[in-house]
Formats: sequence, structure tokens, C-alpha cells
Amino acid sequence: MPNITAGDILAHPRFAEARRAHVDALVGLFAGNRFVTRMMADAGVITLRGLLAGFHAAYDENNRATWATPGQLQKLIVERGLASARRLDDMMARFRQAGYVRSVSSPVDKRIRILTPTERLLAHDRDHLAVYHRFLFDLYPDRGYDWTLRPDARMQLAFRKVAFFALPQAMAFMRHQPFMMFLARDAGYLAFLIVAQAQLSGRGHEVSFASMSHELGVSRTHIRNLFVEAETAGYVGLHPKPAPPVEILPPLWEAYDQFVADVHAGQDAIAQVAFAHLRGAGEA
Repeated sequence: MPNITAGDILAHPRFAEARRAHVDALVGLFAGNRFVTRMMADAGVITLRGLLAGFHAAYDENNRATWATPGQLQKLIVERGLASARRLDDMMARFRQAGYVRSVSSPVDKRIRILTPTERLLAHDRDHLAVYHRFLFDLYPDRGYDWTLRPDARMQLAFRKVAFFALPQAMAFMRHQPFMMFLARDAGYLAFLIVAQAQLSGRGHEVSFASMSHELGVSRTHIRNLFVEAETAGYVGLHPKPAPPVEILPPLWEAYDQFVADVHAGQDAIAQVAFAHLRGAGEA
């Protein structure tokens, strides 16, 4: 099956409709759920969660490159600039304390500790992945994405295993600097999604820095500073009441369209390899 490109996705006649449904689904994933909010807080946390699922899916006791050791995670996250070494250590400690991962001894070398995701983390990862694949299902219903109607662990782990060995596609988001600005900040991308949903639905006046602060568990000052920075970059307009406080401007909408299309093209490339593997194993 031919690969789908970002250009194909952008040119699809239902792109705008699918993008709006995608924003709604992402907001619905974390709205009112502080656990999920923390699992989507920034690029470092999102990448750590995805890599833990990927290591789990790809684990081979004879291949140390598939062991989720702190050193391996540091190599993949810190060296890409997604978090500092101290920040990564803090994230891994909080994941263990919160019961998102367990630290176990390698059955091959008892001196080495491996981080293994719990079902709680895997369940969120499965839901998050299904939201992305649902966007592709809305545009391309014949490419295998009907699994999103009944998400299951078997499909999730097949995708995560392929993604583990295809990190350039899995980390396509890093190519998009306008959104790395949001993803690099605590709850930054989530704040963007809340504003985007409100603006697309004509309810922008219902969103405030205070309401986003309450929803996301970060300070009002933090939210305001994020959007002041975005205003300086020409991405948003800030307005006094009674107008909506944040207006996403055309350059950021254009950047978001490119971001969504590129990320989903990478997801499709990964998924089609996973589907082929499952068919070859007689599981699809």
C-alpha cells in the first residue's frame, strides 16, 4: 500500500473536519483528568511515555539496546534536547512513585535495572495512540484504522514496536519549531489545544488564563507568559475583555496544519509496517 504524504493529508477534502475532530478528541482525552494531563505535559514526558511503551513492545533479553535502562532513556531523550539529565531523572522518579512504571532487575544481568510500564501507563498510551489513528481513520477508512473502534493492547504493541525502530518518523514533531515552542513548556501544547478548540467552536470568549490554569494545574502567570511569548513570535493575538483573550493567528494555524499532517504521515508509515507484520503473522 503506497505511503501517505503530508501533502496528501493537507489536500484531503475532509482535512479541516478531521482536524477539528482531532482537537476535540485530544482535549477530551485530558479534560478533567489530572493523571492524563501530567502524561501529556510536555515533549519530554510524552516522549518518555512513548519510549517506555516502545521498549516494552520491543524487549529482547538478548539485545541490550531494547532494555529500558536509565542510560538508554537518557541517550534517546537528553541527547535530543527534549529534557535535561536532571529533568529526566525527576520524571523517572515521579513515574515510579506514581505507579506508572516498575523498576525490575534484568533476568540476564541482575546488576541492571529496567523500567517496565504498568498497565495504567500503557492504557493511557493506547488511548492516546488511538486518538491519532482515529484522525487517519476519518480520512482513510480503508487503511486498517478501524482498530480504533475497539482499541486493544495487541495492536498498540505492534505499532510501538515498529515505532521503536523508526524513531525519525515517530519523532516527526521535532521538525516543527512553532510547536516545539509549545511542547517544550509545561502544559504548553495542552493550552494551545484548549484555545484551538474554543476558537474553532466559536467559544473563544469562554476561555481565560485563569480557566486554563485551573484545568491544567499550572499557574496563571505561566499560561500568560506562554502566550505573550507566542504573541511576540507573531503566532497569537492577545486581547482585553470582552474579546477572547487569545486569538490564534493565520501563521500558527498554517503551522498547525503542517504539524498535524507531518506527524500523521509518520504515524501512517509506522502503522502500515505494523499491519504488514501482523498480517504476516496471521494476526491481522
